[in-house]
Amino acid sequence: MWSNALKLQKGLKEKGFDIGNTNSVVTPVYMNGGVEEATAMVMDLRENYGVFASIVVYPVIPKGHIIYRLIPSAIHTDEDIQQTLDAFNDTKIKLDSGAYKVEAIPDEWQNVAVDE
Repeated sequence: MWSNALKLQKGLKEKGFDIGNTNSVVTPVYMNGGVEEATAMVMDLRENYGVFASIVVYPVIPKGHIIYRLIPSAIHTDEDIQQTLDAFNDTKIKLDSGAYKVEAIPDEWQNVAVDE
């Protein structure tokens, strides 16, 4: 499990993602955006990339900030890790370009896992 966590964390850092200082397999990825953007991105990750991440958003953390939480396990393969890295790279580009900006969270997104 730790081997996979370290591969994921190293790959995220190499791609320029902020993961802070973590001593856990639970890997945070810090980004900027609102609740609606975080929800849209996490849905895209799950539905279109096959990657599950939970999100931490306001009011748990300050407005304008997002924390995605990834939890690699011992059964994840190197291909799974690469798929996750590629998915985060793609969706970060979308987030930064404003592709996830919405006025409100659509009803079909209401049951997304959000850590509060």
